[in-house]
Amino acid sequence: MARAQQADDDVYVVQPGDTCASVGRRFFGDASAGSAKLHALNSMGPPPHTLKPGTRLRIKGDPDARLTFVKPEVNSKRAGKPDWLHANTGQGLWRLDSVNTLRSAGAEVTFRDLTRLQMNENALVVIYGQEAQASDKVKKSGAVELLQGELNVSLAELRGEPLGVKMPAATVDSRSRDLIVGVDAQQMTRLSVFDGQAEVAAQGQRVQVPRDHGTRVEKGKVPEKPRPLPEAPEWVGGVRSVRLLLEGAGVDETLPWAPVPRAASYRVELARDERFNDRLHSETVPAGPEPLKSVVPALAPGEYFARVRAVDAAGLLGRASAVRRVEVLRVKTQRGTLGPQGLQGAPPLEFSVDGAESLDARLDGAPVTLPLRVETPGAHTLELRPRGLPDAPAERLTLTVSLPKATLALEPLGETFQARLRVFDEQGQPLDVAPTALTLRGLEGTWVDALSRQTDGSWLALVVPSERDGRLVSVEALWGDTPLARLEAQAPLAVAPPPPPPPAAPAGPEVALTSALSAPPGGRRDASALPTAFLPRSLLVELRAQTGAAPSGEDVAGGRAALSVEGRLGERVALGAALAVRPDALSRELSASLSGRVLLSDLPTLRVLLSFEGLFAGSAFAGEARGAWLRPALIAGGQWERWAWSTSQGYALRPGRTRATWESAYQGWFLPLPTLALGAEVNALVDATLEAPGPHAYAAGVGARWKWSGFEVGASVRRGFGPEGARVWGTWGGQVSLGWSGLLPPLPQ
Repeated sequence: MARAQQADDDVYVVQPGDTCASVGRRFFGDASAGSAKLHALNSMGPPPHTLKPGTRLRIKGDPDARLTFVKPEVNSKRAGKPDWLHANTGQGLWRLDSVNTLRSAGAEVTFRDLTRLQMNENALVVIYGQEAQASDKVKKSGAVELLQGELNVSLAELRGEPLGVKMPAATVDSRSRDLIVGVDAQQMTRLSVFDGQAEVAAQGQRVQVPRDHGTRVEKGKVPEKPRPLPEAPEWVGGVRSVRLLLEGAGVDETLPWAPVPRAASYRVELARDERFNDRLHSETVPAGPEPLKSVVPALAPGEYFARVRAVDAAGLLGRASAVRRVEVLRVKTQRGTLGPQGLQGAPPLEFSVDGAESLDARLDGAPVTLPLRVETPGAHTLELRPRGLPDAPAERLTLTVSLPKATLALEPLGETFQARLRVFDEQGQPLDVAPTALTLRGLEGTWVDALSRQTDGSWLALVVPSERDGRLVSVEALWGDTPLARLEAQAPLAVAPPPPPPPAAPAGPEVALTSALSAPPGGRRDASALPTAFLPRSLLVELRAQTGAAPSGEDVAGGRAALSVEGRLGERVALGAALAVRPDALSRELSASLSGRVLLSDLPTLRVLLSFEGLFAGSAFAGEARGAWLRPALIAGGQWERWAWSTSQGYALRPGRTRATWESAYQGWFLPLPTLALGAEVNALVDATLEAPGPHAYAAGVGARWKWSGFEVGASVRRGFGPEGARVWGTWGGQVSLGWSGLLPPLPQ
């Protein structure tokens, strides 16, 4: 039994009083020859010199081989010494050193020429260093003696002579780069050759064993006639497998393969490395006609390699299968609970898979990328496959998204209501969800504003009761298309009969009915105080930036930056002011305006407004544009479900002059979401002067506007055309805007 770790005995530590002669005599038997060998092994300089105590001197040359892998328990013994000691990875082996692997152990010995011997458990090997005077061919060639166990031999490409393996019943000279030799408890020798050929000698008779053949040699008998080895088995399901670890310490992996002829049993191995040194699992499975399998229990996350060999009735090993790569990946969840049945919880389920960069993922058949966030309620299936191997078996993970818990309350707010929606996860904590996931819908004629998130995690929306059924309020909260909660209430009656409530309208109309180019139209409208086509719902502050090259002459199409402020004074009246500058001439070209609008119509699908505006352009403007302007206009528009339209018809007048410019705009909008509008617009500007022909200018453009909570963002691009289009509108131009309406409580349209 090994008592201690193998000492590093190829060096000697100089002791007080040591000389080269005394050290040479001690280790090499002769003072003069030993001193010369000591000088040859160490850089000591020319003699005479004094050895310094503590100096480490090499007393052996380069080892014949080294242990390049050791998996406990492995012992080694130096030549001529009685004790077995624990072996180390990297330990040198010299002539007649021995290596012994115990139960469930393994080792790899690598010679100077990179020939490798892979020792299975319960193997005992003696190393023979090359010695020219040796009479034994095996010992002379620098090979090994296998006393028991099994060796997998990988001959180096550049080795110029056969590898000799001596065993109790036979001697093998191999020129094969891949063969297996073994000695069992009855000292029967078995040999399997997978490349090249090998020669087996026993009882004075030699037998050549070709590729993919094997033989046996019973002690005291001649070698048996070589026989063909079983074929390499094929894996069922391909050579790559991916497994997901959901919980616990490991996952069980099934290794299936198809049967082959002449197989009496199969040896299955799984290791952490492709050379199968660090083996975790080894099993012998009896042969059968159906697909066979071996189950490896509790694999931890990592990468593994598996192979299987057929074993014939004589105990000869066949060629190994292709290496099957097994990846065990751990699932990590940010939201949701992992269990044996998969991942489940309230939406959104958020999770990632460690090491999934080389995998293809599909959720319910559609390609996705990881990490993944799943919000749609119901059962879903995630499939993972190795990338580039569509026929490989898929690892499936079941994702179950349950509806979150929700509470819905209606809080009186004058003659209207404020709806408060709260959504919770399974632990009762406020759920962080995307704004598009939740919807509050009005029923029975109830009008509902868009939901806005609050700092405490709740969602608020303004609710206007219906006149039908005694001012009934009926609302329903939806998660996508699935109902979460529904609530009804009766609005209280005031002391005096209240005025009729505004007509029901879809959420967010001012998002859609906004000019895409510069509403209302007209090149002189540099400081538009009317960022929305209809009445704002509260105080709206908007910053607008407009691009465009300013040609010489009348400046009506140059770049501008405008700040607009517009406030709602009542149900039908709004006032606004604006200030605009040219960014590259801040001190010269300034314009300001005051404006007002009055709502004229009460129809639910049609709105008509009368607009008045006074604009003053600074002295730095061109003569035709300088000074005061008045602009009365009529604005009309409507919205049906996801479609909307609007138009603006106005005249720009110069006080005291018989000159006017007709400005016209036509817009069409599509609302894919209540907070998003996509639109197109056509503008026209016609000078109505009777004294001389005036400009005819046209423009067309497209734009989008998005609203979230109190913020509004818009962007558009336009192109001028017609006789004066380039001069009035610019050949190409664009506009971006940012607005905020969160200062005052919103009012219904």
